[in-house]
Amino acid sequence: MEALAELRVVTDAVTYGELATLRRRLWADEENAYRWSGQYLPPAPEERHEIEAEFEASVRRAVAAGGPLSEWCARLREEIAPAMSLRRLLARHPNLDYPVISPNVAAWRVLARFGGVFEVAQGWAAVPDLSTAVATTRDTVTALSTGIASPAEALAARGFSMSDDELVSWLWFSGYRASPAELHQPRRALHRAYERISPGRRTIRGPTATDSTAELLTRAGKPLHLDEILNGLDRRYSRGPLYNRLNADERFVRVAPSTFALATWNIEPDAAPAGSSTDNAIRLIQQAGRALHLDEIRARLEKPITREGLRNALNATGKLIRVAPSTYDVRRSG
Repeated sequence: MEALAELRVVTDAVTYGELATLRRRLWADEENAYRWSGQYLPPAPEERHEIEAEFEASVRRAVAAGGPLSEWCARLREEIAPAMSLRRLLARHPNLDYPVISPNVAAWRVLARFGGVFEVAQGWAAVPDLSTAVATTRDTVTALSTGIASPAEALAARGFSMSDDELVSWLWFSGYRASPAELHQPRRALHRAYERISPGRRTIRGPTATDSTAELLTRAGKPLHLDEILNGLDRRYSRGPLYNRLNADERFVRVAPSTFALATWNIEPDAAPAGSSTDNAIRLIQQAGRALHLDEIRARLEKPITREGLRNALNATGKLIRVAPSTYDVRRSG
């Protein structure tokens, strides 16, 4: 590959002593980089900085020279922007994993650490850098409150081309948590990945009730009644709100009264009406012929449910749209 040949012109000139210094940045994401290369470092910090600066200048000149390497880097930047998993990037471009400095310094490390082509950290590549990609993600999530798009649609409009699993991981990296199903549901906001407490006591939130239910069903390998689900979960949940959440989540299917299975099992759903608060809310809105406020819906339901539980159920379904604060209407197709 001509692009790698141009890069090798620069990297082949690196001596072993210089490589011992450059390893600090080439393996900046690995904890042992300093420890195992420290014994070879030149004694003076000024000399280390000079070696790094000269190598970076050489790599950047090669990238900007206008040849095959420049064209390749431009295509890489266009494909990565704003962010892409490093695993996917290397799968698409195996040449990036080609060692350009013996024995094991891959081309992507040189281009990312010294070429300024893209930034890599914690398994992600980003253009121009990760902080910009995260900021774009947070702006996109904030903008959900002003529209009716799903998180996946909103992020795709900003250039993020990822699978559902990658989007879930990227959102977590950016400070949010969402399930694959929630990615494709119109939402006004996403949950924060971390609790809003002081940094000194900050901990990661546990899985949601529906995530825990999915794990429980996977372990059981068979449909479970709602009472069995409640007894099998590590945390205590209210019966009504959990029932509504399971009915609204596309990962689950109700196969008998109050009995749920995973949708991937392809079990025939129960033909009887679900009777969930969400389904009843849809029926009430259709009967009224207009959008209804949360309190109106709650007052007309036959079965009692807490205000928060009903709000969570209505927000979780993709069949309804919030047209005003706490006011819902049926989503129209098209």
